[in-house]
Amino acid sequence: MPSDGAASQELPAEGEERRLHPFTLLFSTIGVARRLILPAVFGGLSAADGDAGRAVLVVVGVLTIPSFVIAVAHYLSFRYRVTSDELTYRSGVLRKQQRVILLARVQNIEVRQSLMQRLAGVAEVRVETAGSGAEPEAGLSVLARADADALRDALLTRRAGTRAAGASAEGEVNELGAAESRPLVHLTPPELAIAGATANEAGIIAAALVGLLQFADDLPLSLERYLPDAEAFFANQSVTGAVVLVIGFIVALIVIGWLFSIVGSVVGYYDFTLTRSGEELQKRYGLLSRREANVPLRRVQSIRIEESLLRRPLKLASLKIETAGGPAQRQRGGAEAFVPIAQSNRVPGLVQELFPSFVFEARGLRPVHPRSIRRAMTRYAAMLIVLAGGLAFVDPRALLLLLAMPLAWLVARWQYRMRGYALAAEHVVLRSGVLNRVTWIVPDDKIQTLHVTATPFQRRHGLASVVVDTASGGAQPTLVDVGTSDAESLLEAMAARARTARAQQRVRRTTTLPNSSILPIPDPAG
Repeated sequence: MPSDGAASQELPAEGEERRLHPFTLLFSTIGVARRLILPAVFGGLSAADGDAGRAVLVVVGVLTIPSFVIAVAHYLSFRYRVTSDELTYRSGVLRKQQRVILLARVQNIEVRQSLMQRLAGVAEVRVETAGSGAEPEAGLSVLARADADALRDALLTRRAGTRAAGASAEGEVNELGAAESRPLVHLTPPELAIAGATANEAGIIAAALVGLLQFADDLPLSLERYLPDAEAFFANQSVTGAVVLVIGFIVALIVIGWLFSIVGSVVGYYDFTLTRSGEELQKRYGLLSRREANVPLRRVQSIRIEESLLRRPLKLASLKIETAGGPAQRQRGGAEAFVPIAQSNRVPGLVQELFPSFVFEARGLRPVHPRSIRRAMTRYAAMLIVLAGGLAFVDPRALLLLLAMPLAWLVARWQYRMRGYALAAEHVVLRSGVLNRVTWIVPDDKIQTLHVTATPFQRRHGLASVVVDTASGGAQPTLVDVGTSDAESLLEAMAARARTARAQQRVRRTTTLPNSSILPIPDPAG
């Protein structure tokens, strides 16, 4: 993958032990100081005894001296080397440690650059395995940008070699070689602006702004300091004027949140480029902080197609992938952006890049049980009654909220229409969501466990939920409000298909024939 003007460099010699870049001292010092900032501030305030100069001196001393000492120790003790099948690094001053990572087990290799790192011409390389915890298995921070690219290339090349050797030993048919990079998606700033403008994050940002304003109200920077007559102004407003002010305030917050969402999308995903090289997906994006990542296709457990309320009329969608293992994915609930935004007519082609055998028509979705409308209507009606009844103690006119009962029925009906499922060839498809419609695509051979669950309210209506669990460890594809008997039949059908897919997988791994016989797939109707 090309980098930001970094010069090409030969791959690291096998077994050669290397140091990190000297700028590691700077960035390690900053990283340690960031973690010490709260103790430093509290220590400075307590030791200053009212002397501002002494407080600043203590804070600066606590932040710089220990941070620099720790950074020097880290730089001097850290060494790494790459062999034909391993990445090894050793570190530590008082507690020495050496870690060996088998390249065949490497799941994800990511090159990251913050704005400061880009200006300094260095980068961080993060290596993740399926067993990585809250942090990557190896984090090399920082390397010269050219060294980071060379290390990534070396890991990818040698990992492919170890897997090819393993596949040959098992008799698996593989056609490995130098794979050409094929561009799949490149997003321009206007497309990213549309992605931010049509996302559902604007409301979340507006809610965060409300919380920030509430917090700021307790500080000396409150509105009363600059507008002392503000309280009298609001007190003299009529009911109509107060309502107009409240509505205007809410609209202003939504607009601000909307603008933040647009800017965040453009800055965060700037120059988003997705390419495919052999059996690897390669992503690169970011204006200030730059990220480059390689994701093996075999790690992909499922695809999420998300269509927000604003995107559906524009025939736009975003695609996310659930991958196996890796701390970065688990921190985001297992999902990472595959394509932030795409035209709906491009979605089938993008899905087939990951799941070549997938063919599906939206009309093929089977609806959930119609009793889900009654269950949803009961829930929404109860919420309206409780809300109207509670507010009626303050103002009897709140009972007018009960006039929204027909709206509750429409939402319940809409929710029912958004839910559906299908057993396509070799894949399970589940769909749900009103404001954000999500369609899950799960290959049969990625299914780990299946569950049928039912809450007391669902049992009352003869309904249940079906949960499909994969190795991603993130959000689980769930189909809500299926008839109890249909849920059990669906579970049995999916379990049979998963067993068949796993059996076929074992046959392919133990035969040298290019084609193996296909076992029959049970009828989707169960």
